[in-house]
Amino acid sequence: MPRTKLPDILRAISAIAERYHLRIANVFHAGDGNIHPILLYDERDDDEVRRVLAAGREILEACVALGGSVTGEHGIGVEKMQQMPLLFSPTDLLVMQQLRQVFDPEGRCNPGKIFPTPGVCVETTRPMRRAAL
Repeated sequence: MPRTKLPDILRAISAIAERYHLRIANVFHAGDGNIHPILLYDERDDDEVRRVLAAGREILEACVALGGSVTGEHGIGVEKMQQMPLLFSPTDLLVMQQLRQVFDPEGRCNPGKIFPTPGVCVETTRPMRRAAL
């Protein structure tokens, strides 16, 4: 995220939190523009899980619209994998996959990770537990 856009993205996240009736804590590296919104939810509540997934996607859409990225200092994780097309064209993704194939022709390195597989990504349908109940 461009540092000059941090106020804009924080306003957007606040509006998204209100629209989805969620609490979102914002932690970020102001010096380099990496944001880390923390969407608080109860994983036992199916409606809340649906709302948090939709809100997360909207936050990423807002980041891209403001000149940012779906990546951070940690790259693309399983939770953001399906949102790569927000930033990269089908051709971009194809070239990335072809480059990966050069270094991993047998598909052994982290299979099923990094590149989106539409309709197949289990991780984006229900977040995994991150803390004890």
